[in-house]
Amino acid sequence: MTRKLIVKKEIRTLGLDLCNPQHLVGAIVRGGVYMDGVEVFPSNLTLNSKSIGSAIFETRFFPELRLIMTHDPETRLDTEVIERFTRLPVIQVNSVRKRNPNGFKPYKVGRKELEVRSSLVPRTVQEILSATWTTGTLPEPLRIAHLLGRSRFFREKHAFPS
Repeated sequence: MTRKLIVKKEIRTLGLDLCNPQHLVGAIVRGGVYMDGVEVFPSNLTLNSKSIGSAIFETRFFPELRLIMTHDPETRLDTEVIERFTRLPVIQVNSVRKRNPNGFKPYKVGRKELEVRSSLVPRTVQEILSATWTTGTLPEPLRIAHLLGRSRFFREKHAFPS
């Protein structure tokens, strides 16, 4: 990332959860306090990093986004492609408790600990995690996206009204 990221208390973050293979759900959160919106990306969208980057770029929230967080247990996304396409830093969060040698590093906020991989400097990642992590085992943008992705709404194959 060539651009310097300034971390404010209410940094606008897009959390992408890829736990549900049929749906890619995103939650836009300011800091760890306010949810600004939800994005459900088309289910026919293959997990192609360039097409996901394009879909992020076309959301109405994109001009205000400062960073993207992903929760991708199977590491299917190429975050470098998304970073280049959107010009936003990407933080990958691994909630698996085992130590992962694929570049993930442990970060602690209070008594909570996560495995994280990012192109940002460690101090900036620590500031972001402190600003966005309020409760639960994941930072707030990812926690909300995860809850929505696993919700009953998607299990029953409903569709959002167009």
